[in-house]
Amino acid sequence: MVGLVRDAAFELDADPGVTYTHSLSDFPRWQEPPELLVEQFSTPDRKFGACDWYRLVDGLLGVDSEDFRLKQRFRALYAELLSPCPPPREATQVLSCRIQVRDGLPVHLVSFAAPSEIAIVDFILALFPGRGYVEIESRAAGWRSIGLAGKTSPLLTARGSEVLVDAHEEWRPLVANCAVNWVMQMQPGVLFFHAAAVAIRGEGVLIVGEKGAGKSTLSLALASHGHDFFGDEIAAVRTEGFELAPFRRALSVRTGPQAPQVEEKLRSKCVAMETFPDGTVRSRATANELFPEVGARPRPLRRVFFLRGFEEQPRYESFRPRSEDLRLLAPLASTYWGSSSAARVMQVAKLLSSVECYFLYPGQPEDTTNLIERIVRSE
Repeated sequence: MVGLVRDAAFELDADPGVTYTHSLSDFPRWQEPPELLVEQFSTPDRKFGACDWYRLVDGLLGVDSEDFRLKQRFRALYAELLSPCPPPREATQVLSCRIQVRDGLPVHLVSFAAPSEIAIVDFILALFPGRGYVEIESRAAGWRSIGLAGKTSPLLTARGSEVLVDAHEEWRPLVANCAVNWVMQMQPGVLFFHAAAVAIRGEGVLIVGEKGAGKSTLSLALASHGHDFFGDEIAAVRTEGFELAPFRRALSVRTGPQAPQVEEKLRSKCVAMETFPDGTVRSRATANELFPEVGARPRPLRRVFFLRGFEEQPRYESFRPRSEDLRLLAPLASTYWGSSSAARVMQVAKLLSSVECYFLYPGQPEDTTNLIERIVRSE
């Protein structure tokens, strides 16, 4: 099915070099019923820290965490999306995520609060079909568990909106990705894509391609030319009028050729370097740090560039999409959850019929950026 082939990767990963050697099955306390473990987190007089709120297009995510690493990682990745506490009228598109930690327990408690619940185990398995997560047998009635293929101990166990996670495994990426995708799922009026997004002369542009195809390189190069920058990983398009909305999370820039102005910015800002789970080393920075003068106001989407193979000289081919081309612009899996797949497919078809589409064969970043600008100016 169109749309169920991609997920939103948010790189809330384990610290490099950390090895987790224990699991829930190593601790006798995990033999207790999950209800008894949950009860040990019930301390009405306990005070939580200030909740961090993040605006993800038209939805809001609140992160109230006693786990410092998760809280700080969210702040690092979503600094540009921090938002004031939502007013009551926005309650229909608000998700809060509370993480409680107790010394001496092998688990943490994650509690979600939203206008309506989702089947968390089914949601995670649909979002990340290629990550090795499988449902494993739960010993407690009413609870469902997820673990890694080949392991018998659960990574998390859920019932309704309550989730117990293994404190000695790397649970943070799973919980964080679940929360972010849940907020995206709550927005039926928005399509989310794995794409970069910019605006040139007030017109929205999507740059679509697989990992390593050049989305970040080209979108940053365009930003260095002063064009509005909406994000290099996740693109959001409102279905009402197909308006491009900003989704500016922290940048992760791979090593390799960059536009000259981008390379200069990366050197001058002394950005942090990070090793990713795939072994690549990337520069981490926010768009505001690199290009403080570049904005991101909602703009009408006018063009979609589909990246093809690299060539010595950049070139493009315009084309009119057909029904078989819908696979080129597959929304994230969370976009389909709880909604009509047929209706979503029709929205994508309508979007593609309303924009100019191109196959783009990139060359050197600066040359390709100049080509994109010429295309926009000439049409």
